[in-house]
Amino acid sequence: MGCDQRVRKAAMLAAAAVLILAGCAGAPVNKTLQAEELLGTAGFQLKMADTPAKLERISRIPQKQVVRGMVKGRELYVWADAAGCRCYYAGTRKNYEQMVEIQQENQAQHRINLYDAQNNDPLWGNGADWEDALLGGS
Repeated sequence: MGCDQRVRKAAMLAAAAVLILAGCAGAPVNKTLQAEELLGTAGFQLKMADTPAKLERISRIPQKQVVRGMVKGRELYVWADAAGCRCYYAGTRKNYEQMVEIQQENQAQHRINLYDAQNNDPLWGNGADWEDALLGGS
């Protein structure tokens, strides 16, 4: 392989790396909104902390994460946002298990989408070309 070809391949690799890293930046993600959508999809019920007592109560639990507790002898799962929406989501074990299942499906789909993008993206081209360029082959 000539020097010009190596320089061209190196430039292509550098440009591809910049594009890939730029793609990772993407639009900002509102994790609270994502969590609320997931909780709602899993069947958790949205409740407003509409009194000072309720707001004080949800302020005492870990914020923006699902926590398990017992209320009147019943298992309950709660996600709270006292500072933001002044609300909480309450659900059962079944709702929690549904949420975990949805999360796992979303992660699996994300991996499939990344794989498909890599295989269908013209930047990736022929895998052998990348291997040669990365490993110094011809």
